[in-house]
Amino acid sequence: MSLIAGTTLVVAGVLPGFLTASLAPRIRGDFAFSDSALGLAVAIFYVVGTVSSTPFGSLVDRIGARRGVRVAAGMTAVSCAAIAALPQSAVALVAFLVIGGLGNALAGPAVSALLKRAVATHRHGLAFGMQQAGAPLGALLAGLALPAVAIPLGWRWAYVAAAALALAAVALMPTNGTVAAPAPRARDRQGGLGAVHALGLAAVFASAAGVGFVAFLVLYAVHSGISEAAAGLLLGAVSLAATLSRIGLGALADRGQADPLGPVGAMLAASAGGYLLLIVGEPVAVVVGALIVGTLGWAWPGALTLAVVQRTPDAPAWAVGLMMSGLFAGAVCGPLVVGLLAEHGAYTGAWGLCAGLAVLSALTVVATKRAA
Repeated sequence: MSLIAGTTLVVAGVLPGFLTASLAPRIRGDFAFSDSALGLAVAIFYVVGTVSSTPFGSLVDRIGARRGVRVAAGMTAVSCAAIAALPQSAVALVAFLVIGGLGNALAGPAVSALLKRAVATHRHGLAFGMQQAGAPLGALLAGLALPAVAIPLGWRWAYVAAAALALAAVALMPTNGTVAAPAPRARDRQGGLGAVHALGLAAVFASAAGVGFVAFLVLYAVHSGISEAAAGLLLGAVSLAATLSRIGLGALADRGQADPLGPVGAMLAASAGGYLLLIVGEPVAVVVGALIVGTLGWAWPGALTLAVVQRTPDAPAWAVGLMMSGLFAGAVCGPLVVGLLAEHGAYTGAWGLCAGLAVLSALTVVATKRAA
């Protein structure tokens, strides 16, 4: 039940940002919400995560995973419920998204600490893989929310459903056992300090490439001659591939019982080929390249979570928080840089940059593994 509760919370935590992006056309029917306002709203959501994930990780190590999960779920529920009930302006929506960003930032470390203590060690890879699969699954659900909820019922009901999902995560969490006990003490974190910081930097590079790619995939696919409907389906297929690959890589790490960094480095390096294939610009090449990136370039978060937890057993939430700060920082920077290049028609440079970032991430991962 801890695994189900944790994954549910991760899905709910990312929904405020993803729903805002997917429902923007409907939100504009109620109040002014320009493209620049949407970009600012999503950027702020990730900036909040960048700034707060590491201190929230330390907080979870002090107060315990159970309390961390409850607070994170509460923040997410309040954010979504407030967006559904109150906003009559873009400013109000962004303000409530800040609360959602805080909930999302707390959810990662809290869920990781919960799973570390509630799940058997030989299943940690699968557990963290499923946890990190929550993000692409949330993106997939946000896309489906437009035709399934927003169009027939109104966009605000999609946020109501997200708030209910956050509360469901608390209801699913086990009420017995010691999974929520705070970590003994964080003094031993210094032993893995260098490795965790290095892996946080790897997360910056990999996330910048991956989020920049996802943010502009549909626009580029349409630019390359793919229909809007097919481009939307391609984005859904990429999200599904990322979900399955994160779970599969985690299960593989459990079977081998070895350092997960080896496969992570290899997959990130191989994903550079997918980015470069996008440069061809032909529909078939775009589809194949996108699926390669989704399968290989977005498989790493669960395995990287496992790696940082293994290196800081007495401060797992702090370690995951630091890694998530890197992930969020990349999520802010990647779309900005790719967008700047795309605006000037330099998609070749954009995808080449993403390939380079993937290789830099792979090299950082491999260097960290060798230094262990």
